[in-house]
Amino acid sequence: MREAVAVALAAACLVIPGSRLAAQHAAGRPILIFTVSGAYLDDVGLWSVADQPVIDPATGTRTDHFALTRNVKRTIGAGFAGTYYKGSHLGITGEAFLMGLGYDDTCRLVAPPQAALNVDRCNSIDERERSAAAVALTTGLIYRLTGDEFISPFARVTAGMLVNNQSPLRLFGRDSNGNELLVYDDENTGTRLRPAFVLGIGTTVAAGRAYQIRWEIRDNIVGIQRVTGPVGQGQVPPNETVYKHIFSINIGLDVILERRPGRRY
Repeated sequence: MREAVAVALAAACLVIPGSRLAAQHAAGRPILIFTVSGAYLDDVGLWSVADQPVIDPATGTRTDHFALTRNVKRTIGAGFAGTYYKGSHLGITGEAFLMGLGYDDTCRLVAPPQAALNVDRCNSIDERERSAAAVALTTGLIYRLTGDEFISPFARVTAGMLVNNQSPLRLFGRDSNGNELLVYDDENTGTRLRPAFVLGIGTTVAAGRAYQIRWEIRDNIVGIQRVTGPVGQGQVPPNETVYKHIFSINIGLDVILERRPGRRY
């Protein structure tokens, strides 16, 4: 994460201004900015269960005990945003941000194994990573210190919804024969909606007459369900919605459309 911050700062500082500040516009003149960005998102722990009993379905009697964890894995993302400034400082912004939200699961046996196939199932959980496609749709306010300088720091506060297509609860393992054993089920197998919030600080750097380089450090606060304890094998586990802080470095390109007297953007 620290290396990514250093790269972002270096990229911002390497941009050299022209004869005038490229992003300069008359004070108070409305402007519209479209932003395309890429992002690096850090990982975060989601849930853990210290002792989940798992019965061997071949016998129905031998029981092993799994220690299970699930993390949101590191990934890259992308966003598209639009921002409208009526004056020099306060703007209204909206964004669609692809976050990914893939999961990295781990499993280990708490006690000596009772069934060989359960060892296979635990290993398959431990080795598998799950990709996903989650999009945060947010809108809110952005405040910049100045609109007519080469470098312009800003801060944002936005809120909206996280659209996620993968269950944070469902978990299964496979044995060496390819048979699937469901450990946790989920009643919702489709798209789910949860609240999402974004806090961000960053700066823009002029890169041309109508362009800016934008870098930003964000706290993406998203609601995700987490397992809170063990349950009978193959059932829906007890769960709750928690708000996870997923930090990201976002670097993007702004296209600036300025409204001049007697003209549209």
